[in-house]
Amino acid sequence: MIFAIRDDDTSYFTKPQEFEMAYDFLKDGCISISIVPFTVPVHKDSIFPYGEGIPYGYYSIEGNIELIKWLKEKKEAKRVEILMHGYSHEYKKYFGKWQAEMIWKDKRNIYKEIQSGKILLEKLFNTKVSIFIAPNNMINKKAINTLEKLDMNYSGIIQHNDRMITIRYFINYLLRWSYRLIYNIPYGGILNYGKHLELNAYGIDRIDRLKYEYKMCKIKGHPFVIYTHYWSLIKNPELKMQLIELYNYLIEDGAKLVPLSKCFKK
Repeated sequence: MIFAIRDDDTSYFTKPQEFEMAYDFLKDGCISISIVPFTVPVHKDSIFPYGEGIPYGYYSIEGNIELIKWLKEKKEAKRVEILMHGYSHEYKKYFGKWQAEMIWKDKRNIYKEIQSGKILLEKLFNTKVSIFIAPNNMINKKAINTLEKLDMNYSGIIQHNDRMITIRYFINYLLRWSYRLIYNIPYGGILNYGKHLELNAYGIDRIDRLKYEYKMCKIKGHPFVIYTHYWSLIKNPELKMQLIELYNYLIEDGAKLVPLSKCFKK
């Protein structure tokens, strides 16, 4: 049995010490880090994830020399894998409601920006970036079409009517929702859409539910993927304790922590 931990939101403003603090309990294995290539300092109209007073603009991950050096060392040691988390994590009012960037941006900009971010990350870390995670887990047909053109797979939550309508879409849709009706949890297996693959990730909520999700993945032969954020583990000790308990439970059960990309391989 294999499992992966996907950590979102690493950006220009991330400090290596924050990762060390968040994951000081890890004995072995690889954390899959999804990076925002050109982050903005403000989310929505009053959320300042990196502190107030930072001039608005697009901050390239390339500018954080200390973080880049740390990530390269960890990658070489096979302790981290590089994924892509949107382009800027920018929100805008769209039809009167705050929306994540993959929703409000047009098709042309989505392609241009995802391609640009992918090229930057691959150049910086000398690696293929094959997995995309949408900010706020919100994505639609425009962005999925871009991922297919760029030979990328998707890790995240699937909504309704947010993929191209094909035979594979209907098969996957029926599979996902029948699974949810029967087991009361999201489907944990690989979904093949023809030109790309998708794999759900489970958020950290209740430890009993997480153990049940893991148990079902094990029974069905699915990989088990958890997603979290390094900053939330630091700010919320209870959340971190849940992750530690889950991690120890999985390791004691014989599960192996692997890069997320390995979970996409059948």
